[in-house]
This record gives sequence, C-alpha cells and structure tokens, in this order.
Amino acid sequence: MISVATLECFTHGKIGIKIHKMACGYKELQNDFGYDIIRGNVLVTASMFLPSKESIESLLNMKLPKSDHEFKYSKAYNEENDLKVAEYISKALKEKLKCNIAISTTAGVGKGAISILTDKNSYLFTSDIYGNLIKGENILKRQENAVNKAFEAFIKILNEEYNIKE
Repeated sequence: MISVATLECFTHGKIGIKIHKMACGYKELQNDFGYDIIRGNVLVTASMFLPSKESIESLLNMKLPKSDHEFKYSKAYNEENDLKVAEYISKALKEKLKCNIAISTTAGVGKGAISILTDKNSYLFTSDIYGNLIKGENILKRQENAVNKAFEAFIKILNEEYNIKE
C-alpha cells in the first residue's frame, strides 16, 4: 500500500479527502477517473486543512517564512513564495509522517502552489487560475482548478512511478 498525507491550505483538504474516499471504496465514486488505480493500492494517513502559519509550524515543528501579505489569521504569500512554502511543507510532512507521498498546497496572491513529494521525485506546480486571497478574487475557481490538476498529477505519478494501472 502506498501511504499518502496531505496538508492543504487553499484546496481545503479536498485533494486528500477525494483520495481517501476512493481508497475506502465509496460506491458513489466508482465510475470516477482514478478510482480503480487508488482503490486497493493507496491509503491516506492524514488529510488536513491548515490555513494558519502558526498551526503548520507547530504541527510540523518547522519555521515558515514571514507572509508577504497581511491577511486575517492565515498566511498569504506571493506566487514565488507559495511555491517555496508548498515544497517546504511537503518535505516536512513526508519526514514527520513517514508517508510515501506528501501533498501540500498554499495560495495567496497568484496561481497558488501544489507540491507532491514522492519516494523518488518532487513535483512543484501552480494552478492555471490567478487568484488574490487578499481581494477575494477567483478564489473558488483557483481552488477547483488546483484540486483537479493535483489529482490528475497524483494519478499520473501512481501510473509512472509506482506502476499502478487501471
């Protein structure tokens, strides 16, 4: 079994929850893309929504860079720093939970960032949608795009790195 953990911000835990539901065999998803690849091959050890910089630092025993933007209780970086932070978080998550695959997401101003760290490789990419957390622009469109893009990348990784086919 391939173990997966997610620590998500702007995707609100939706990536991990989707993987978990498929791994558990939810009948409502049995016709969805990726179901047969995940079912019986993957287990989710953790799926977390953590927007708070302080909570992430405490949970993973790490220090994140200072936010680029002030935003209520949440961290908010520009796209360049979102990419760095997502990668930092996935590395710390993988190390802390000893999972095969760690996924993290974060987004402030820009397209956001998705990091998928496997036993062999590191994948770092953005959504296709520009959003601005501070101004509340395109937040849900960016989120939906990122969840879909990350899930598709996850399935591709299972195919190519772990040789799991439908």
